[in-house]
Amino acid sequence: MRRVVWSAWVAVLAAVSPVAAEEARTLDPLVVTATKTETRASELGASVTVVTGEDFQTYQYPTVDEALRAVPGVEIRRSGSLGKTSSITIRGANSKQVQVLVDGVRVKSPTLGEVDLSDISPDLIDRIEVIRGPQSTLYGADAIGGVINIITKKGKGPFAGYVSQEAGSRDTYASRAGVSGAWEILDYALGASHRESNGQFKNDDSHQDAVSLRLGATLPARSAVGFTLRYNRNETGLPVKFLSTQVGALPEDPLIDSNNRNVSETTVMTLSGRSRPVSWWETELRLGRYTNANTFVDRPDAAEQCPFPPCEFPSRVKVERREAEWLNHFHVGTWSTSTFGVELRGEEGQLRPNTPVSTVAPFDASSHTTSGFFQEQLRFFERLFMSAGVRVEDNSIFERNTTERGALAYEVKGWGTRIRGGAGSGFRAPTFNEQFFPGFSDPTLQPETSFSWDAGVDQRLWRDRIRLGLTYFQNEFANLISFVFIPTFPFVKGVNSGKARAAGIEFTGEVDLLDTLTASVAYTYTDSEVLATRHPIPREPAHRWTIGLTWEPVRRLSLFTQVHVTTQQWEPTGSVYNSGHTRVDVGGAWRLLERRGRLETLDLTARVENLLDEAYAEVRGFPALGVGAFVGLRAAF
Repeated sequence: MRRVVWSAWVAVLAAVSPVAAEEARTLDPLVVTATKTETRASELGASVTVVTGEDFQTYQYPTVDEALRAVPGVEIRRSGSLGKTSSITIRGANSKQVQVLVDGVRVKSPTLGEVDLSDISPDLIDRIEVIRGPQSTLYGADAIGGVINIITKKGKGPFAGYVSQEAGSRDTYASRAGVSGAWEILDYALGASHRESNGQFKNDDSHQDAVSLRLGATLPARSAVGFTLRYNRNETGLPVKFLSTQVGALPEDPLIDSNNRNVSETTVMTLSGRSRPVSWWETELRLGRYTNANTFVDRPDAAEQCPFPPCEFPSRVKVERREAEWLNHFHVGTWSTSTFGVELRGEEGQLRPNTPVSTVAPFDASSHTTSGFFQEQLRFFERLFMSAGVRVEDNSIFERNTTERGALAYEVKGWGTRIRGGAGSGFRAPTFNEQFFPGFSDPTLQPETSFSWDAGVDQRLWRDRIRLGLTYFQNEFANLISFVFIPTFPFVKGVNSGKARAAGIEFTGEVDLLDTLTASVAYTYTDSEVLATRHPIPREPAHRWTIGLTWEPVRRLSLFTQVHVTTQQWEPTGSVYNSGHTRVDVGGAWRLLERRGRLETLDLTARVENLLDEAYAEVRGFPALGVGAFVGLRAAF
């Protein structure tokens, strides 16, 4: 605790990053994800956090997962160094129970049920909308804990561009470039990025390349069409050996695998259109396609000690998802919006060995889903806002599921107070691996289910210079998919068994101490339990804080500090606890030039991660990086 207090003082005393002037601050942003229509955050009963593109510039976030660490209720666990997979959990719901979208398209793998967000360049992001609580009514399967929607920037205004280069510890380099703008009825945005790092061990390197394109056109009758394309290729070393150490928990000092590697290629495409030919009717159509090819290369090691041969599993996994969604919104004045939606989704998965002699057995899987949903939004006296919805989803493997949700918000304008709450059901579909992977799968597995509710209050004081929020939440999970031990290889098998619960509070506070100095805190307390074992939900900390300061001491200089504090987490494998940690990040930006010919701005950026060189692991057995320093230049024109 003494170290936590000392770190908090570091956060208070260290000068931190820029804050926009009070009149420029967006206190009530428009949110699309919570209702599938543009709705002001103050009118939503759901718990919502918006991470803006300005936040990425303020805190110099290098990746999406780093930006999400400051969101209450959200837990990020990276398996080692930069470029490695990060799992995302919300309010005790694991990463397979959280839906992740990019521009409205699902980007989670149908085989693993998880997502890799390390490849999306921060310069491409307009905002990230995080909706906490069950959202299966709008988004179907895998939205038990909530939805994270990453919305990329749309081109606007005259032609503009940027180029940036960053270098830092462990041979880390990041290069980014992009252009955007609008011409008559057309808009465009194009970006490309490359990032590489050598990590901390042998075979701990990562190389990531990505390109992104977004095109749009504004048409008559308040209509518009858009197209997005994103491609990325990641090659990553996997240095931690899984099976050749011992039965039970991975050791804190890992045994290194010198040749286990992973290559992943992902393509995401979206074609969308919307029109509002009359004031009372608005229609939207979205077509999406997601593909991923994942190759695992794991050659035998010299002097391999393997308790349960074989220990190498080289394989190729290919997945594809195609989806189509049609929405119709019917408006009655300003007080009612009724939404009817239909969604079709097809998913395919294929596993093949990538060597002539392999112990990996192939499989092919596919599923088809048809969904229909209805949502009603009501607004009374510009104070009372209500929404309710129901969804019916039919899947070719696990048949029909029905989910419901309702939410309410009431605003006391004279007091700066808002009361909100909601409740709903959700479900999580089994992944292809859980259903069909040779050895430990079971095609008869049924979806996990949940019922959750929350209630909260938001308060603004001192002419909106103080902004506070407090939420209580409670989640009940049933029919959970877990593993049981069996006497034959691979010694585990997936089954539907057990229940779990998670309840707690989320607190947020933000204070504009000066027009150029802002302090913030986000705290989450989670009391969780797996009912069968009486242990906490695996890897879910009871307490988590994020403390931040941003400061602009002079017009061209901006500085920041963030402190992340996480308490210990239960590790079911080996029945041990992973110790908690405190991580301190500092940095800022100095504007070297502005408005010089075609050059709009030239910024020098710097950040130091894990300033105190804390030794910890967000996932036991996968040590996090020690202190690291990074500097860069960013030119905008």
